[in-house]
Order: sequence, then C-alpha cells, then structure tokens
Amino acid sequence: MKELISFVKQNNSTSMKTIVQLIFAIVLTTGLTAQEETLVGNINHIGGFGGPFIEVSTVNGETVADVGGGGALIIDNLFFGGYGLGTDAASINGDNELYDISLGHGGLWFGYVMNQHKLVHIYTSFKLDWGGVDLKNGAGEKAFTDNMLVISPEAGIELNVTSWFKVGLTGGYRFVDGLNDLPFELQDEDFSSPFGKITFRFGGFADFDWDDDDDDDIDFEF
Repeated sequence: MKELISFVKQNNSTSMKTIVQLIFAIVLTTGLTAQEETLVGNINHIGGFGGPFIEVSTVNGETVADVGGGGALIIDNLFFGGYGLGTDAASINGDNELYDISLGHGGLWFGYVMNQHKLVHIYTSFKLDWGGVDLKNGAGEKAFTDNMLVISPEAGIELNVTSWFKVGLTGGYRFVDGLNDLPFELQDEDFSSPFGKITFRFGGFADFDWDDDDDDDIDFEF
C-alpha cells in the first residue's frame, strides 16, 4: 500500500489526465462505429453515457455537497469509465487561522445495472481513485497538501426518465487511505464518510428493448 501511495503522489496529475482521455476516446469511438460490432461473441449491447452527479457527505464533521461528473462505456448490464469529484465547502481552525479544506479525487468507475429496461431498477457502482486534500489560507493559497486513495461503493435505484436519460438515487461509503502529512490532527477518518448521491446519466444505453408495457411497472426483477 505504501508503494502504491508513493506512486500516486508522484504521478497523480499525469495519470489522471491520461486515463480520462483514454476513457472518453473509447466512448466516442464506440458511438461512431457500427452498432453491432462486439469484442466478445456473447455481448449483445454496447453503448455509452456521460453526466454530472451531486454527492452529500461529511468532511471533518461538516456536511458538504461534492459536485462531479464522468462517463463510461456500457457492455450489456455492466459499465466502466472514469470520473472526477470535489468540494471546498468545509473548513478548520488551526494556529489562530481559518483554513478552507479542498477535497478532490477522480479515477476509475465501474457499475452494474439490473433490468435497466424497467421504469425503476437496481443501480450499483464502485469507484477506485486517487486525489488530494489542500488546506488553503485566507488568501486562497495552499498552506498544506497531501494525497490519498479513495474507494467508494454505492447502491440504490435508478429511474428511466427517457430512453436516453436516467436519474439514480444511491447511498454508499467513501473509504479514504493514505493521508499522513496534514496538520491539526486531520486523518483518513476525517474524510471517510457515508454519502447520498443523485446521478444524471445521458447517452445511448445499449439499445435495450424498451417494453412499453413496463411504463407503469415498478416491480424489481432479479
């Protein structure tokens, strides 16, 4: 773990930009190719999506709203892609000065969506990423900074608003690890937190067969 954290600290910015660029290139290329092309013979549907999300969590005991967005490639009921998320709403008093806490992270995004042709269905997601925490003084300058690893599983429900627009309501937990250089006794536990999230997904959702008879059916199928 220490070696991985050290690698992330050295390559955080460059690695993140490279991964995000590759992910969106894949999604764009998929949308421009023939719809029936597949990588594996038993894949029936391929699509892609992008969109914003809002996450409510706690940072250093304060309730904050994290704003972010991402995109992913859809293969049947699975998706994988990348995202970014951040907030600077929390603060801390130290050495007779008030510091704004800036939290930002991004990385890989995986998900599984059950029975997505249904009006309301199960939505699950898992994020594995890296980022950093900055403490900024009154002039907005970085006074302290440290890097971290983040794991964020979540689960909930999703609503099909249209065939190209979905809204998800989920809950999960943000696990933070690797913070060792922050002052004022700030630790991983001050940034690890339960969260609630609303996710907006726009795109081509793999051309699933939309059943008009299910418009009023909100039963879950497993």
